[in-house]
Amino acid sequence: MADDAASAEQAPMEFTDRTTGVFNFSRLKEGCDPANVFLSYEQEAHTLEVHDARLLPEDADILLPSSKGFAVVPHVSTITDWSDEEVLASTYCDEVFAVLKELTGAEHVFLGTPHVSRRQDTEDQMSKPLYHLHNDYTGNIKEAYLCALREEEPDQSWTMEEQLAVGFVNSLDVPAQMKALGLTAERLAERRVIALNTWRNTGDEPLRSCPLAVADKRTIKSSDGCGGVVGRVGLLRREGQQFYYYPGLRREELLVFIGYDSDAKEHAPCAHSAFDDPNTPADAPPRQSIELRCVLVMPAHS
Repeated sequence: MADDAASAEQAPMEFTDRTTGVFNFSRLKEGCDPANVFLSYEQEAHTLEVHDARLLPEDADILLPSSKGFAVVPHVSTITDWSDEEVLASTYCDEVFAVLKELTGAEHVFLGTPHVSRRQDTEDQMSKPLYHLHNDYTGNIKEAYLCALREEEPDQSWTMEEQLAVGFVNSLDVPAQMKALGLTAERLAERRVIALNTWRNTGDEPLRSCPLAVADKRTIKSSDGCGGVVGRVGLLRREGQQFYYYPGLRREELLVFIGYDSDAKEHAPCAHSAFDDPNTPADAPPRQSIELRCVLVMPAHS
């Protein structure tokens, strides 16, 4: 009996090549102005197929236009206490920066906003997983950093949601860090700027509950965003959009996906959302995760 129990504990988890999830998209209210993104849209639930990303061929370069825009990178962190905010803000950030430099060839990596730790079993609503398809960056992030470096006021032509880029840029001292490295507005203007999200399961076991779905950026259009901006307000549903997840994501795996690319022909990044997998076992541990939103400045020659 003991041998049978041990075998059961060691049995590999079984997954199918796809699952389904209910996703909260945005929908324009009848008769409302699409430019007024904070008042004119409401949530609309759709049940979609979510495909197993582990079955996809690996992209040669996550930054290529032909790339799906996301990848899982093997990485064993030195962090043992994922509740130690001070260590996460220092040691963990440094670890992730090193991974991103190796993955992309970036010259500089900055933390765009403070790290975000989420727990499915918390009472704190701000720390719960986000069940809302969105992207964390607007398509004017580079311009917003240029304004900050020049100490100029934001462009008055920016849409309501694009104005949120000002808050993103000002959430940490990235412009000051750029200046300290000699990245003036003139020099930054000549560089490719990329925003990447990194996402990690911080639980002891492979993730089964509340996984993260990520869009293949090749199936997203800028017009899919509320008011024409794929940002935090939400995503409009359109046939052809495709979403993926990594079943059983382990703590030793780092999910990386594109949120902004100044070289892209249009701002059509990897929108993402938590979802409830109907195949989740009843005894699956609640999700624990950490996310970093990073700003990369590529070498001048790239």
